[in-house]
Amino acid sequence: MVRGLLFAAVVLAPFCAWAADAAPGVVTILEGDALVYRGLGRVYAAEGMRLATGDIVETAASSFAQVELVDGSVVQFGPSTRALLNSTPAKPRTERWWYVMNGWAKVISAKQQADTGPGFDIRTRQFWMSSSPSTIVFHLTASPELNLFVESGQVQLAERQAGAQTAPVALRAGDYYRRKAGSEGSVNTEGHSAFINEMPRGFRDTLPSRLKRFRDVDVKPKTAPDFSYSDVEDWLNGETWMRRPLVQRWRPKTRDPAFRSALIANMSAHPEWDRILFPEKYLPKETPPTRAVPPASATVDSSTRPSPRLP
Repeated sequence: MVRGLLFAAVVLAPFCAWAADAAPGVVTILEGDALVYRGLGRVYAAEGMRLATGDIVETAASSFAQVELVDGSVVQFGPSTRALLNSTPAKPRTERWWYVMNGWAKVISAKQQADTGPGFDIRTRQFWMSSSPSTIVFHLTASPELNLFVESGQVQLAERQAGAQTAPVALRAGDYYRRKAGSEGSVNTEGHSAFINEMPRGFRDTLPSRLKRFRDVDVKPKTAPDFSYSDVEDWLNGETWMRRPLVQRWRPKTRDPAFRSALIANMSAHPEWDRILFPEKYLPKETPPTRAVPPASATVDSSTRPSPRLP
């Protein structure tokens, strides 16, 4: 039982004004260890910690974390899960989403309110899903293989093939969706008992909102050891649209000899780093010098030349 917090129903309270101004999400429950990759370093996650746009959350092998979001929704992460948070103004609308690289996630989406803005979409290598009032649980392996169960509400997910979206798949409460790498997904209302049995224990509890508890708490996370190339390799080698912003964020890491060497060794997986590591290859090519042409007045017409004298 996570912190012994059991209620009859999930309380999805909207974010308070302080949280809306300060952060798109707050870690309100944490069992076990978790790291947050931020900027050029990483910190240890803690209850009450405010998350920022671009943060990558990574839970340990036996951890559980709950994050309450600015739109009133809740996302929970199970063991060995990695996810990137985005909440940035964009035209014509604000973009909010979680990109889940792998692991266990439970998403409890609230009904969209005018004062909280758009909800958080879910993105993965296997599917994209727009926010809608619902509760879903999914597990994404490194293969990748996807198993997803709809606890309540209705959702539409767009299957992805080679980075492109296909026709949406409509799912409703009780549906179990499964998809293996390289194949289309299947939907049924049976066969999910094994999946539910494997579900992290924290996902089975009904937990309340704890956001008010941290209203006046300013949690300063502790600095964690620096990360290596192998720690972020899957992000560096991820989808093109997602990994490009990481180039500018982690560009100073090229001063680390080990990080730089690993980038070079794996350049085919992230070719955009070639310009950063070898800028001289992309300098404008020098124009070869042109040969000077003598002016017309300096040329001699052979017809006006004097004939050579005979001896």
